[in-house]
Amino acid sequence: MNLINERNNQIAQLSKLILSMNLIVNAHKGTFHHLAEKILQQIEKEMNTEKIKAIVESELCVTYGLFLNEFNSDKIADDIINWWENNN
Repeated sequence: MNLINERNNQIAQLSKLILSMNLIVNAHKGTFHHLAEKILQQIEKEMNTEKIKAIVESELCVTYGLFLNEFNSDKIADDIINWWENNN
């Protein structure tokens, strides 16, 4: 698999993971593509839980219109790191 296909596959898998967290009712499968891409960029730069958590909080609030009390950014960041460690 070439690098572009591999990266697209990682974004798709991460999007699917985030979608499975049921953060937005009736969200379609492409809903979290942008968030997944931003998180993956951070992971590629540096695996940093606090930075991943900050991206999750910022994007879910600003881009997706959620409030901080509607999700657990610590758990989301931990789940994403576990996913990365188990799949890469």
